[in-house]
Amino acid sequence: MTRKRTDPISLRREPERPRRKRRRWIIPVILVVIIGGAAVYVYRFKIKRAFEPAATLPPPPPTRQADDSASPDNLAPAGPLYESTFDGDQPADEWEQFDDGIVSAAIADGQLMVEVKALVDTGTWAGLNYTFEDFDLEVDAKKVNGGDESAVLILFRMTDEDNYNRLDIYTDGYYSLSAIRDGEFRVISDFNKSEAIITGNEINRISVSARGDQFSFAVNGETLPLCVAVDEETRPLWDIQTGLCLGGEITETWENGDLPRGKIGLGVHAYVGFDGESSTAAAAAAAFDNLVIQEP
Repeated sequence: MTRKRTDPISLRREPERPRRKRRRWIIPVILVVIIGGAAVYVYRFKIKRAFEPAATLPPPPPTRQADDSASPDNLAPAGPLYESTFDGDQPADEWEQFDDGIVSAAIADGQLMVEVKALVDTGTWAGLNYTFEDFDLEVDAKKVNGGDESAVLILFRMTDEDNYNRLDIYTDGYYSLSAIRDGEFRVISDFNKSEAIITGNEINRISVSARGDQFSFAVNGETLPLCVAVDEETRPLWDIQTGLCLGGEITETWENGDLPRGKIGLGVHAYVGFDGESSTAAAAAAAFDNLVIQEP
């Protein structure tokens, strides 16, 4: 019997294909990109301001020079740091004047007129193109158009549109103080009523005093008390009925050293109204006259 020959059979396996590695890192990267993009969008204005060149303030106002030939005993007083009755005798570039159809500021008819015609709450101001440090300011302000909730604005220590202090005098007898830093609005002293404010379309003589980091305010010769926070985490409120300052302390001066110098602005803020059936446009105008800025 012939033995059957059997050839060895080799079992050949195809080489295994390498397993595809899961790219688990993709999801975290996508999340980082999404979160980073959202953060950039939310803080886009702060990021833009961070890369903008620092604002350059204008020079201080020209002062009256004494006659070199005069003796020390005969020197005339230096006079105000700045004054104007807006009669057209001031240089054309002293005040910001503009008109874009919504907000405007112009010197005409012996006064500085600032006006808002908008569909949403809007404020604007005309800046005086001089830099002031310490000063005593007085100006006549009158609302000539707008509802009782409209406000006349006095801006001071303004370095740019994102950094300034602001006093609001409302034509219904209220007032408030706020500070804007890097575009962020912060209430310093909330709405309070003062009998010194003449309501309606009447002239009020508004005063602002700045001495270093100390500020005080008055209307028609009457000091405006402030209700300020004792810490930055608290926003105090006036109790109009009792005159108490809830969550803060009452003071006649506000202390803040953020802005040691800056421009002055005069303006108006208009708010959307309601006529009983529908909303009304935010429209208001204020006239300023007899501005005097003295050295303390």
